Amino acid sequence: MDINKSVSNYLISLIKATVQDEMPVEKPEDVSWSKLLELAHFHKVEEMAFYSITKLNDKPTDKDQSAWFSAHEKNQLVDVLQQEEHKLVVDAVTKAGIGILPLKGIVLKPYYRMSLFREQGDIDYMIEPGQIDDVVPIMTELGYDAKDVGKEDSTDDYAKLPYMEVEMHRRLFPPTEENHWYTDDIWDRVRDNDENKYLKTLSWEDVYIYHLLHFEKHFSMGGSGIKYLVDHYLFKTKLKDRIDWDKVAEILPTLNYVELEKMMDELAEAWFGDGEMTEALEEPAHFIITSGAFGTFEHFQEWSYNRYKDELGVKSKKGYFFKRMFMERERMEFSYPILKKHGWLLPFLWVHRLFSKVFGNWGRVKRELDDFSKKDGK
Repeated sequence: MDINKSVSNYLISLIKATVQDEMPVEKPEDVSWSKLLELAHFHKVEEMAFYSITKLNDKPTDKDQSAWFSAHEKNQLVDVLQQEEHKLVVDAVTKAGIGILPLKGIVLKPYYRMSLFREQGDIDYMIEPGQIDDVVPIMTELGYDAKDVGKEDSTDDYAKLPYMEVEMHRRLFPPTEENHWYTDDIWDRVRDNDENKYLKTLSWEDVYIYHLLHFEKHFSMGGSGIKYLVDHYLFKTKLKDRIDWDKVAEILPTLNYVELEKMMDELAEAWFGDGEMTEALEEPAHFIITSGAFGTFEHFQEWSYNRYKDELGVKSKKGYFFKRMFMERERMEFSYPILKKHGWLLPFLWVHRLFSKVFGNWGRVKRELDDFSKKDGK
């Protein structure tokens, strides 16, 4: 996506005005309403921008007005549906005596001035260990399509068209992630809800650490968007008195996250508070702006190139292809959990991966190989 800096700067200023509940500045002449909406949608921050736009003297008109209002009406509908479905899912799962832990955006929504401001693509939960298979008939009864269940080590995915997506997590991070150890025993640290012992919560310290873990995972692979920095600013302002920061300070060095948190603190303050946009922040700011809400293929390619070239010693396009297709067993187990019990299936599943990933997605594979060749100068 081609992103104009004037557009991104103005989008940040609109979000800041919403966060601070102050009057926004008028739109600069070199910023178009359509490009602004496109970038806001790319980052899933349309509603925070829209709230400030409604306060402007020079509001969008005609086709631009229609586009912004259409996005706003859809987001209103999705927000209501997600909150209602959240109640239905939690009620059905807990009535079955199964522990459920809400995660990410659905946890933070109530702490935004308007729940609408915290847009989310799906709703995430962790299910009590050993009971995730029992959730399948419950979700089916609620009208969800079990579109991707039992195929990965970490999550089951459910969909209810046109707007609902739900992820049920077996674990928060796969063993292939560097800091998976921090969440491996997370269920031992969950707390019961006062009114419903099967509805679980995390300590605010763990909510915050998981926020950092989730941000870093996406940031290092395909990129993380603006809304995660808004979340971060929320933690450091509205939620700051709920968190034991001394405890957090003890944990961060064990995750090697001291510098990561410092960057996020400074950038969130520069964008939404009274901080200064320094030269050191320009690079991560640009990366986040160009990442969108969920990262981009190009950013993933950069991460993939560096990992395979530097960490695994891959020197050629053939070597890159081989490493990508014939991964080590630990990484294959993430996509094919059956390998945990039947390791002898590894060669057969390599063949399955070859056919499903290469011949089923040749365009994407070709882009990866061409990109590797360009970066490697071969």
